[in-house]
Amino acid sequence: MENFELIEKYNASDISIPKNMVGWMRSNHAGETGAVWIYLGAKCIFWNKKIKVMSKEHYQTEKNHLIIMNHLLSNKSKSKLLILWRILGFSLGFISALLGYRFFCVTIQSVESFVEQHYREQIEFLYKKSISFDLLKVLEMCCDEEVEHQNDAKMQKGLDKNSFFENMWSNLIGSGSNVAVNVSKLI
Repeated sequence: MENFELIEKYNASDISIPKNMVGWMRSNHAGETGAVWIYLGAKCIFWNKKIKVMSKEHYQTEKNHLIIMNHLLSNKSKSKLLILWRILGFSLGFISALLGYRFFCVTIQSVESFVEQHYREQIEFLYKKSISFDLLKVLEMCCDEEVEHQNDAKMQKGLDKNSFFENMWSNLIGSGSNVAVNVSKLI
């Protein structure tokens, strides 16, 4: 799909970002950059067919989100730490995939749970302030697709409860994601 068609699909062609949303949008752009690189890192574990399939499916959606965020945010407003978000994303994808399919699914479920919450905060803010309903709709569409990834990872992980180590890992991902959002809102 061409970028123009994709931007039209998300109804993102004529949206200007309100000033009080620039930090959030910067963090969205940084997060989608990291997400793309999570799947690039996971693809290095080429011998695991399940990881390869999930990475391919989820990667395309994350790439689409990155294209949308690139379109919505001016270059001067983007994070100055994109190389860091790429390195961290790649490392997270590679390490979790190296530890196996279940662990990779736990990672994706944790990341996407955080992303869902992050997008929902923005959607609620826009709704309560009655501003930029067009941006709200774009963020809702992105959020819905992230929830699909979260549900896919949860289903693929299986019904077994997370182990102590998996819960610790999930909490670490949530804390790390929170730090990354706060830093990327500023830089």
